[in-house]
Amino acid sequence: MVYLTPKTTRGQQYWYLVKSFKFNGRVEKVQHYLGSEKPSERELERLKAIHEPELELAAVERMAKASAEMFRTPYLDTKALKGLERLKFLRRALNRLQQDRKAREREAEQSELAAVHGNLMLTSEPLAREQTEAILLYDRAPAGIPLSRVLEVLALRRLHREVGERIARLDRRAILKLHLEVREGQGDGGHLRQDSASLPGSAFVPPPPVLIEDELDALLEWWHDPSPLHSFERATLFHHRFLQLRPFEAGNGLVARLLLEGMLVRAGLPVPMWQREDRSRYLSALVAGDRGDRGRLISGFWKAYRQHHRSGVRGELAALKTEPRQAHLEAF
Repeated sequence: MVYLTPKTTRGQQYWYLVKSFKFNGRVEKVQHYLGSEKPSERELERLKAIHEPELELAAVERMAKASAEMFRTPYLDTKALKGLERLKFLRRALNRLQQDRKAREREAEQSELAAVHGNLMLTSEPLAREQTEAILLYDRAPAGIPLSRVLEVLALRRLHREVGERIARLDRRAILKLHLEVREGQGDGGHLRQDSASLPGSAFVPPPPVLIEDELDALLEWWHDPSPLHSFERATLFHHRFLQLRPFEAGNGLVARLLLEGMLVRAGLPVPMWQREDRSRYLSALVAGDRGDRGRLISGFWKAYRQHHRSGVRGELAALKTEPRQAHLEAF
């Protein structure tokens, strides 16, 4: 919370705005100096409105720095780790500060639209933005778009809302169910591929059908094991390996990106907001991973993700922009 407190030095009182927050079981504080005169209640509310965002950012910055130092990884550097942790704590603060229910609903609607459209943008047959909007915002099937594609878009929206919870109990059955829902009405949903496969643009050869179950189970075991890597790195590596396995005849990319979303949400991070221009970088990063270059794989994903959430990664005041809220805030 944010409150007014005096400090006495050599017999003179000085007034500060203080924000207290909890981190790793400890209560910590950041402060802003106001002056030697105690403000009136009306003036105090005005000062809080001015300085609370700065105090929030100061608290976020301190937590991000301490949290980033806990990771030991050969992939992302300290600056990137700090950016990810900053983004995580900012997201937590925003969820707490935005108390207007309708505003939260509007933000959620725009976020899921961007996430669903972004997932589709990385497919070989992306939809135009206005087509995705027609389906999700106006319940209208665009001309020339088959029903199976409309159902796919609606399924992606529903699963976007649920995938964070599904990741908590991720197993082979959960992945098959996810694929079944994404591929509704297309005949192949929920079934592992039965034919050999290839990865366009890559020399890597996916395992034969007889090995898919074992390889998928091994990947899931790796995911559930403890790891010193950052959640972003682990989610990226899982995403890449899943696509290498190519477990389904079709829909692998859509399912893999849904799983990536869920893994980031479980880690307290926002989902990627893929753009059309990300497709080349995305595919190049995956091909680098196929060559065994995990550093370039993770770096490629991080560069795109950093651009998606630029103000939050940088810790800019714009990242804390919310609609009007109550003056008194709860602690972290």
